[in-house]
Amino acid sequence: MHPDLVAISNLWQLDHQNDLLREEHERLASAVRTAASVLKAAEASVAAATAERDRITTATRTNDRELADYADKRDRTRKMIDTGTAPDYAAAERQLAQVLEIVDRLETAALELLDATEGAARTLLDARKEQERATTALAEAREALGARDAPIRAELTELIARRPPLAEEVRGELRSTYAQLRQRKRPALVNTVENMCQTCQTRIPTQRVVETTLARAIHNCPGCGAWLLP
Repeated sequence: MHPDLVAISNLWQLDHQNDLLREEHERLASAVRTAASVLKAAEASVAAATAERDRITTATRTNDRELADYADKRDRTRKMIDTGTAPDYAAAERQLAQVLEIVDRLETAALELLDATEGAARTLLDARKEQERATTALAEAREALGARDAPIRAELTELIARRPPLAEEVRGELRSTYAQLRQRKRPALVNTVENMCQTCQTRIPTQRVVETTLARAIHNCPGCGAWLLP
């Protein structure tokens, strides 16, 4: 391999390792952020489900009190009619009819509230299960990040310290091209198969491939600009 290509390859391998470590750290940190966001949403769902359960519970208690009051009124009115002690029989009959209508409405509401209570309980249970899963996922994500955070930082510190002498081995004009490739987030080195760049699929002139293979010169792919590997 041509000496200039060796220098570029050494620098590229170090920078590529640096990139991989940073990407790994970002993936782990992103997993923590995502898990935290999921947990926050789960906690909000639990809060909403709890509030809905409490609202239904309050409505049920209110409805039950009214039902008990009107049921008692129904029974007392009916007793007066049955025993003939009502001061006004016709008024008592009208009152009984009205009370029976209200009792029927309240009993229907009680059944609906019972169904709503069961539904709210299921919703709250599901929300709490999701909160538990989200809590576990966040703990696992944080543990994974914690296990790799210090080692990654140590490796990055070492790579940063090793880079300057490797960069100095790359000649000035080549270093400028290398920096441009890095800035554009493109690979610095590419393989060729049957004179075809394996990164951008550009056909490479045979003379360039031969000179690269024989280490007579170094050449860039005319498509992506990366240096050709022998």
